[in-house]
Amino acid sequence: MNYNYTKTALYAYPNIEAVMDQIDDFVERKALSSMSDFSPCLEQCEKILDYTAQKDALINLKLMIKSVLLKLSPLELDLLDYKYFKQKDKEYYVDFDSSSRKYFRRQVSLIKKVAFLFEKEGLTDEWFNQNCLTSNFFKELLKRVQIQELQSKKNKSKKVKITCEKATIEQQLKLSA
Repeated sequence: MNYNYTKTALYAYPNIEAVMDQIDDFVERKALSSMSDFSPCLEQCEKILDYTAQKDALINLKLMIKSVLLKLSPLELDLLDYKYFKQKDKEYYVDFDSSSRKYFRRQVSLIKKVAFLFEKEGLTDEWFNQNCLTSNFFKELLKRVQIQELQSKKNKSKKVKITCEKATIEQQLKLSA
């Protein structure tokens, strides 16, 4: 599964219930206001069915993510909670190492593992495209994840350029000596 889709699903996980509640409220208001809405009845029903399908997709997504989370170790769950869920108190992470290279390597390998487990669970790129990316919530969340990825790659490429420049300078000094 696409790693950006995996990250989007993980960021969405703690908010799925709230999004489902918003869909319920919207569908209820849409049904009650149907008397004053003069658009064709078929259009109103199709909108309600579209939102109901989005809610079904959210329920399935939540169940798939829960199933994957049950397969992870406590440390892996802590890593996910620290970066994506933020459900535990800050005091829980007082001695948590979140700035070392080891932490970042663990996060990268964990995303790969979760993406693999999502695939096994049936949460594929195609499923995500068909069921989640029809919602503005997921489209916006995916945009944010992609922007974050671009920014992190830009920061890495700057470091590489600096390293390359240093190497070039060192090579020039050796050649002139």
